[in-house]
Amino acid sequence: MDERIARDPAAIRAMFSGVAPRYDLLNRLLSLRRDVGWRRLLVASLAQAPPGRVLDLATGTGDVALALDGRAVIGADFCLDMLALAERKAARRGRPMAWAAADALALPFPARCFAAVTIAFGVRNFADLGAGLREIGRVLVPGGVLAVLELHRPAGPLAAAASRAWNRLVVTPVGRLVARDGSAYAYLPASVDTFPDRFGLAAALRAERYHVITSRDLSRGIAALTVGRWEGA
Repeated sequence: MDERIARDPAAIRAMFSGVAPRYDLLNRLLSLRRDVGWRRLLVASLAQAPPGRVLDLATGTGDVALALDGRAVIGADFCLDMLALAERKAARRGRPMAWAAADALALPFPARCFAAVTIAFGVRNFADLGAGLREIGRVLVPGGVLAVLELHRPAGPLAAAASRAWNRLVVTPVGRLVARDGSAYAYLPASVDTFPDRFGLAAALRAERYHVITSRDLSRGIAALTVGRWEGA
């Protein structure tokens, strides 16, 4: 088994470091720019969160963090090359931002310090999903919101067949050409196939004391928006 499919943190960090310079371009190409609209829905979902600071976890190049106007935001990622790109993007836009190197399973923040946590395309890379959700709960205030945008296996047979064909004929070949790393973009569909569907993700949140307030398919189930409210102490 490829060590990345086993969610080995060092292997995944190295993979993201390698593709970082072309990450934004490939996101737009491989999603046909749907990722832009999906992120807008993620940001809009924070209307359900209490006032307060937001942690954008697995921030990557900072697209979600930079879209969170009107809130104090920290963008965090365990890949320093991604954070460097996020910092440069923020500087170009004239947006002073706080960034932090952070592993989702061991966050360097005190308990109960965030009103909301957002994650776009990051939870499926957690080495331990339950542990990550518990650690996020630790830093959320009671009643705080976790909003997750993630790729999933479409449930419908036609959408699932179309997704498999797209991954085989477009995602891996284009990733190999543009990022010069075909294995990274072979990992992408494989990581989706080995991750729970949106119902499984919602169940995982409930198991860790979140009340699921949104579980919504996007683009016929290619992606989903899942929002939970932390009910722990």
